[in-house]
Amino acid sequence: MRKIKVPQVKAKGVLLWWGRFRFMFAHAVFYVSMVSLAMLAATFYNTTLREWASLYFGFEMTFWMFCVGLVVVLIFGILVEFTFSVPAIIAVSNEQMYKHQSPIKTDFDDVKNKQIEHDKKLDKIMEHLGIKDDD
Repeated sequence: MRKIKVPQVKAKGVLLWWGRFRFMFAHAVFYVSMVSLAMLAATFYNTTLREWASLYFGFEMTFWMFCVGLVVVLIFGILVEFTFSVPAIIAVSNEQMYKHQSPIKTDFDDVKNKQIEHDKKLDKIMEHLGIKDDD
């Protein structure tokens, strides 16, 4: 599979503020969408579904039956998200953090470089003492 290469900029200044706003907005909109979903579901049930179910299925669908169906659909959506979307989103986030020098990556690089320095010093000490490393 061929990777698509799109050049990206390092976020700083106004772009960093925009990213912060988008991040917080995306998390806050969850609460608004839950209220919106509840109002939309109630409207759909009252204006369309109740009459349609009565006409085509021959029984009165109660609001509680509709709510249970809605919960089942939401649980299915959560399972699909957990199984497929979340791993994909985490993979892309990790890739972006690695490409754009996240503090975690730069800290890890510093630790790795210090470890290499310490390993070299330890090798010199062991050589000086005549100790062989069997690894």
